[in-house]
Amino acid sequence: MSFSKRFSIYLLIVFLPFFYRYQWNHNSIFISSDPEIKYYQVIHSLEGGSPSECYFPAEKLGFNLSFIPFGYPWAFNLKSGNCVFQYPVLFTWIQKGIVWFTSIQVITYIPILFFLFNFVLLDRIFTKQKLNDTMILFAVIIVQCFTPIFLSSLDYSELTLTNFFLLLVIYLFHNTDTKFPKMSDCILSLAIVLNFQLRPESTIALVIYFSIYLLLHENRNQFIRRMIPIALYAIVFQGIFCIYNYDIYGHILGMRGLNTMNDMSSADLQKDLFGGFIADLWGNEFKIGIFKGYPILFLTILCIFIERNKTRLLYLLSGILFFLFLPFISPYRAGVDIFGMRYFESGVYLAMIGFFLTVTNHKKIRYFLILSLFLLYFSYKSDGRAIKQWSSSAKMYQQVMGEFDALRPDLIVHRGLSLSYLIGQSYIQYPQIAIYSNSDWEKVESIARNQNWKILFLEWEGNQLVSNEFPKKIWKEKFDINFNLSPKAYTVVSNHRIAHFNGYLLEEKK
Repeated sequence: MSFSKRFSIYLLIVFLPFFYRYQWNHNSIFISSDPEIKYYQVIHSLEGGSPSECYFPAEKLGFNLSFIPFGYPWAFNLKSGNCVFQYPVLFTWIQKGIVWFTSIQVITYIPILFFLFNFVLLDRIFTKQKLNDTMILFAVIIVQCFTPIFLSSLDYSELTLTNFFLLLVIYLFHNTDTKFPKMSDCILSLAIVLNFQLRPESTIALVIYFSIYLLLHENRNQFIRRMIPIALYAIVFQGIFCIYNYDIYGHILGMRGLNTMNDMSSADLQKDLFGGFIADLWGNEFKIGIFKGYPILFLTILCIFIERNKTRLLYLLSGILFFLFLPFISPYRAGVDIFGMRYFESGVYLAMIGFFLTVTNHKKIRYFLILSLFLLYFSYKSDGRAIKQWSSSAKMYQQVMGEFDALRPDLIVHRGLSLSYLIGQSYIQYPQIAIYSNSDWEKVESIARNQNWKILFLEWEGNQLVSNEFPKKIWKEKFDINFNLSPKAYTVVSNHRIAHFNGYLLEEKK
């Protein structure tokens, strides 16, 4: 089967996440939790603002940044006094470039585009390893669609872009027959740095990969000579980003680096490393666990004991060691239920590439493939679970956006930050702020005096978020807010039950 025919099949498969994204967007673009911040960064940049700075439309009404309805882990006030969003601006820049040539309507589909690119890159990697055409098709589809990697195609995030740079590094590193080796190494170095800027956890997988390559390679001097220019290029590119990050965030690793350092030094956010290790691999009350959700990954461990080829061992060991090391190297990671798996995708790629290279060259390939097909059922269930959760969230999200559109408030006021994950596209349409006491409300009334505003006040009784992901001090001061509103110049004209929280529409007293 030719590459063009395989590509046609990949294109058809990509229509599945496209279909779900189209369905979820429905009346309002479906963005909640982390994706909404990334969306605001693009909108702010398109409006002429800085993608790193906090986007706060209510500032035009006279509210200062102390009222912004976002905080840890998304928005931070630096020592310089600037408010910045956590997520890397590289993803924003790339999206902005694509939007210039297309339309703003395509923003949430951009991750699916890179998901398609990753089909192609993975196909090229397997082709370099001399797999037959049918096996390439089979392997690429299983890796992309029946492992946690498929989940990134459904999410509006930088994950598929991060994976793109990871696969590009692997492809270029083994593409030694190029006519332009210096240019190839330069692009490889840039891809490593861009991968690091998007998700440092992914670069850990590359560090492990190159370290094992050094240990297994027979001609280590040749490998070192190859890596010297790559390392020098990478230092230059990383140096440019360090200067930018330090200028904007006051830390050479950017906001994510600064946030991680703060978490590590926080006395009230101590992680149970061994408990987190078990949760990541086999699950707990909040997480499914990568091996429990996708038991096909157990086969990659089995392959280690039967494989002797160093190239194939390189991929297997790199992926599995990444699974084992990440919970300890990078313990400050969020994500509940099946969505906690997104940090392991780099290791999944490496381990699964090694698995298919091993079974293809094993005399008992038939038995491996039969066992793989049996385990794919559990992968299908996990994929279905994620789709069901996203569909349920999208339904609730659209209900909330519909309620806001029906009420059409001039200002939305949140009691604390416990509902900040569900603000979504309404943040672009309706100015929104957060308050933490009746004293803050008095300031709101002072600004709103004689404006004849309709104000929608929102509160979530019990603030039932998963609080163990937050430092205790921040949780008590910003999220677990339970005061009863006592309006003076305004009065409640109607009560509304919106999804799982309460809304009160207030108008100024006559």
